[in-house]
Amino acid sequence: MIDQSHIKKRFNLIYSALRSSGAFHTDKELAKKIGFTPQQLNEVLKGRTKFNLNFLQKFCNEFDVSLDFLALGIQKPNEPVLLHKESVTKSVTKSVTNQKDKKSYTSDIIMSPEGKVPRHLSNDELVPYYDTDFAANSDIKMIDDASAAPSYYMDIPEFSGCTAFRAYSDSMEKLIKSGSILFATKIESWLEHLEYGQIYGIVCNDGRRYLKYIRRADKHKEEFLLRSENADYDDFDMPKQSIRNIWLIHGWLNKRT
Repeated sequence: MIDQSHIKKRFNLIYSALRSSGAFHTDKELAKKIGFTPQQLNEVLKGRTKFNLNFLQKFCNEFDVSLDFLALGIQKPNEPVLLHKESVTKSVTKSVTNQKDKKSYTSDIIMSPEGKVPRHLSNDELVPYYDTDFAANSDIKMIDDASAAPSYYMDIPEFSGCTAFRAYSDSMEKLIKSGSILFATKIESWLEHLEYGQIYGIVCNDGRRYLKYIRRADKHKEEFLLRSENADYDDFDMPKQSIRNIWLIHGWLNKRT
């Protein structure tokens, strides 16, 4: 029996490496290369259609990927994951096997303080990273509705189940440095329940974005009080009706580029 969750993890690693290397530039181009319609490929990528042997074989044949590795997780001694693409193979193999690098990488990771409501993050999932600035005018909607492919996937078990993106804002300095990678989950039911005092990413209906603590507003139940870590920023009230969605920030990687 094919283990879909593990195949998806390995497929995402290879997909990201191939796309970064220029093997294909769009999902439409990938679909054409492996003999599927864009709609069929989209169903697989979004998990609505299971990976089957026909799909895996066509993908592996087109890009010289090891079928044993992709389908079963078996990597034969001295056989690369991508059979004829050494530079891409190194990238994938490093993500899958290099525990030494993963330790040094995660040493810069900071977990946000856990509130009264425990975190419930998924297990054994790669973290999709979108190379977009949460605090700028980049299209965060593409992340909201999954209409854009991630730039790559990050193997960080502490934030499995999160979405990762950058925030070039100094409103949370010295806690969160500008340019840090944030790990967040979108709160679907924030109007019904939201824990005050946590760090959130707030997306407004007019496109504005804020990285702030959310506190209870003193005067109006229909507003939130937004507060920065940086004392140079004043507190202000935000009407709840002006908010499109809210992301809970589980942690961050303080790493400037």
